[in-house]
Amino acid sequence: MDTQLPSDFPRFMSNGTTANRSPDGTGSTKYFGYWISASTVAGIVIAMIILVAVVLLIWIMCYLRRRKRKIGSVQNPVNGKEVVKNIDGSNVVISIEVLRQVTNNFSEDNILGRGGFGVVYKGELSDGTKIALKRMKFGAVSSKGMKQFQAKIEVLTNVRHRRLVALLGYCINDNERLMVFEYMPEGTLTQHLFHWGENGCSPLTWKQRITIALDVARGLEYLHSLAQQSFIHRDLKPSNILLGHDMRAMVADFGLV
Repeated sequence: MDTQLPSDFPRFMSNGTTANRSPDGTGSTKYFGYWISASTVAGIVIAMIILVAVVLLIWIMCYLRRRKRKIGSVQNPVNGKEVVKNIDGSNVVISIEVLRQVTNNFSEDNILGRGGFGVVYKGELSDGTKIALKRMKFGAVSSKGMKQFQAKIEVLTNVRHRRLVALLGYCINDNERLMVFEYMPEGTLTQHLFHWGENGCSPLTWKQRITIALDVARGLEYLHSLAQQSFIHRDLKPSNILLGHDMRAMVADFGLV
């Protein structure tokens, strides 16, 4: 029996595709009924390689960006040198001279409030940005205390949400430890719930109260379960809920316990 196949009989490759050569001699190969030139196949392969390379590059960039969020090592806290190194491009080191200037040398008139961690001052930077400056309790800083402050900076840097008060910068000078936050013009929820008459404010409407409650819930949801690294607030109270000019709430003082 003659076993020779006709010249026009399709020859199958190992992957099940046909591999007939084009009759016009252009070098095209037939795949599933379509003639595809060698240059087209090469272009597809090159495009796939480029796509994989781009995806890999994006992954590497994201990984390196997460690495940059980590804080540098602690140096000697007694000699006055900066002990917290660059942690993220969105946070900056602000000199103590600038912070003294924008708060009138930490004037009593600039005090927004006092808490267990220190005093909060109002200030305004040269570009017009209003800030709330948290000045930690002054005193000799041990290595343990500096590590705790370092951990606070790391927590505040790693969480970014529109319902969480953002850290704008920080300063370390001698025994001074300061953190710069965005300023919330309407103050704390405590002022509007319990002291609205003293401050010349109107009582909160029920619509405002519900909106504030939802804002706080969204901030806590992100903080507790949706952030890159979850955190528990552990000190949620009306004085740690700040209000913007539109009376929308933002949660503050997380990571400071």
